Amino acid sequence: MTASYLVELKDWGLHVRLQGTLSLEQRDSIARQVERHCATLGARGTSWSSLVEFDRFEAEEGFRPEIVVALMKLARRCGQLRCGVVMTDWHWASVMAEVMIAAGIDDQARIFVLAKGPTVEGSLAGEIEGRPAADHPADYPGMDSAMAWVLNGGAVPMVSRAA
Repeated sequence: MTASYLVELKDWGLHVRLQGTLSLEQRDSIARQVERHCATLGARGTSWSSLVEFDRFEAEEGFRPEIVVALMKLARRCGQLRCGVVMTDWHWASVMAEVMIAAGIDDQARIFVLAKGPTVEGSLAGEIEGRPAADHPADYPGMDSAMAWVLNGGAVPMVSRAA
């Protein structure tokens, strides 16, 4: 799988997709882009949402939760209303739950783990016709509940200190 990432502004907020094994330099670039986009969204003065997708994500030189915690706190200060995190790996879902709790955003974030199956095949999109996932729109099967929550909110299982 090709390592790729996408950080983009949408009319509803921020969309981030991380795929494969990303280097420290790539993850630093992502963090800088997220910071800039949070500032842009915060300047709008309205609430916004974010969707973060981890597709067979691996941190090449170690995961740095302090960076993720700082970005989550920044997003909240800049007006983020809710954050949906879609993953394909239970290990990383557990790590992200701990990070969300540490950031104090467990009241506004939800983790959705897609089960491996015939339509997902262990990834959110994989490579289509040889192109990395970042080259095509996010229309993954099985992600309907995550996107509906990001856009509309609603009652879904949530990350909690009791879990």
